[in-house]
Amino acid sequence: MKRYTYIRRFYLIEVVLTAFICAGVLVVAPLLALQGVYPGLMLVFMVPAAYQLWNSLIAGANPHVVELREPGAAARETRHNDVRLDEQELSFISWGHAHRYKLAEVQEFRVREFPSAGKLYIRINGGGLLRGRYWLQTKVMTEGAELFQRIIDLEYAKHPDSLKAYARRVNSGEAGDSTAKEGACLVDDTQ
Repeated sequence: MKRYTYIRRFYLIEVVLTAFICAGVLVVAPLLALQGVYPGLMLVFMVPAAYQLWNSLIAGANPHVVELREPGAAARETRHNDVRLDEQELSFISWGHAHRYKLAEVQEFRVREFPSAGKLYIRINGGGLLRGRYWLQTKVMTEGAELFQRIIDLEYAKHPDSLKAYARRVNSGEAGDSTAKEGACLVDDTQ
């Protein structure tokens, strides 16, 4: 089993501290608005604070640990804030809530990657307010580059006929047609 862990100090700052600040905003902003202190501005503060708090605590969109189980590896209990991926199941566990997906039953597995930031935004079966949307901050995880590549590979394996998968094959020289392999130019510049 391969384990990728969100580095503790970064998790505390990026997820836990942010959640506490958002909770504070959700307590203080309505009180200030009721006292007449910029009620419109307080509403502007409350909306993103509520959304961030929802994502952090209820939707479990920021897991703390990612576990990749190799085929044949013995299963083990995962701790608080985990993601577990094996050949049959992908599990996201955050704050005691587990979201498990059997990969054979997953219809849609979409990944939006942000390589320079080392972030992945994963949507499973369209994503929703309670489950199916996850952020992985791979630059602040142990062996995050490997995790980044494994998740992207899973998307390509799940959707081999997508335009994104085709572009990957073209860029790596695996496209199968001669124009892609030769890097043919679509513009005639022989004039």
